[in-house]
Amino acid sequence: MKKIMIIFVLLCGGWSKGQIASQANLQTQSGYEFNIFKFPESFFNSDTNTLMEKDEIYRSSFFQQTSARVLFTKKMGRKGNISLRLQPRARFYFEDSALDYYTIYSRLRYQNTFRRNTKWEIIGRYNFRERDGENLDDSELRTPLGYGHLELSTSLAFRLYPQHRGKLSLRYANRDYKKGLEDNLHYNLYGAHLVFRNVFRRLAGYHSYGLELDVSRRIYERVFTDPTESIEERDWSYAQVDGFYRYPISKTWQLRSGFAWGNRKDKNEDKFSYTEIRPSLHLSYKGKRFSMNFTGSYTARNFKVLRANDSEGNDLGLLKFDYTRLQLKAEHQLSDQLVMTFNGYINNRDSNRTNVNKLFFRSYDYYYTAVGLRFDF
Repeated sequence: MKKIMIIFVLLCGGWSKGQIASQANLQTQSGYEFNIFKFPESFFNSDTNTLMEKDEIYRSSFFQQTSARVLFTKKMGRKGNISLRLQPRARFYFEDSALDYYTIYSRLRYQNTFRRNTKWEIIGRYNFRERDGENLDDSELRTPLGYGHLELSTSLAFRLYPQHRGKLSLRYANRDYKKGLEDNLHYNLYGAHLVFRNVFRRLAGYHSYGLELDVSRRIYERVFTDPTESIEERDWSYAQVDGFYRYPISKTWQLRSGFAWGNRKDKNEDKFSYTEIRPSLHLSYKGKRFSMNFTGSYTARNFKVLRANDSEGNDLGLLKFDYTRLQLKAEHQLSDQLVMTFNGYINNRDSNRTNVNKLFFRSYDYYYTAVGLRFDF
C-alpha cells in the first residue's frame, strides 16, 4: 500500500505547471446490517456437540460509516487528462467493535481522445481492505475478508457507424488476501471485456441495446506455512455474455433490462465448474432534487460436478444456488452542497445443500440499510 501511495504522490508532483481541478465530499451513514458474515440458519458445533440456531451464530449490528472522496483532474495537452481519486471508508459496529473495518480505494486514470469517436484510457486501481473474518459467500476457497487488490487496465472506446458505441478493455489484477496463521492465499487475473451497443435518439431520451462479453482467467495459489503441505492451486476460466436494452420511459425515468449467461470452467476435472443465468432489471429516476436507482436480479447457478447432501449424508443431486438480490439507492438535494442519502441491499441465497454439519455451500439471508448525509465541496 505504501509503494502505491508513493507512486501516486510522485506522479502528482511531477505534473507540469497548469490548473488542477478538484472535487471532494464527506459522507456519513447510520444503518443496520443483518447476518454480517452470511451464516446459514443452523450449524452443528462438533466441539460442544450442540445444534446452534441463527440467534446464536448470526452477527448483526447497528453501524456508523464515514467516508471521504477526493478527485484531482488535470488536462494533458488539448485532448488528454489525468485524474487521481482517493476514497477511504470506515465502518464501526455498536454491538461489537471487533467487527470494525476500513477500506482505502485509489485510482489513477489517463484519458486521451484521438478524435471525436475514439478515446483511449489507462487505469490503475488499488483497493486495500483491513478486515477480520471469513467470507462464507466465497465458500469454495475459504477466502479472508481482508485483502489488497491491484488492477491495471487499458481500454479503447470507438464507433463503427453513427449509432454504434463500442469499447474493448484488457485488464490484469492481483489480489493478495490477508495472511492467516496457517496459509496465504492470492490470485492473478487476466481478462478482456467487449461492449457492443447501438444508441438511438427519441423524444424521451436515448434508447440503447447491445451485448457485453467478458472473459477472464483466475489462477489461485494457497501457500501453507507448514513446509510439508503441498501448495494448493486453482485455475478457473470465466465467460459471460450479457444482452441488454435501455428504454427511456420519460425524461426523468429510465429502464434497463438484461439477461446474462455465465460459465466457470475449472481445469481440475470440472470440480468447481458451473453455469448460470441472470435476468436483471434496473430502474432509475432523476429529478431536479431527488434521484433514485433500483436494481433487482435473480441468478440460477448449477454446478457440474459438486453434489449437495443433507445432514444424514443422503445425496440430493448436483449442487445449485438461487440468488435474489435487490438494491435501492436514493439521494435528495437539501442544498447546493448538502445531500441526504439512502442505501438498502438484500441478498438471499437458496441452496439445495441442507447439511447442518457444514457451513459452506448453504443457504443464507443477508441485508443492510443505511441513511446519511453527504457534503460536497
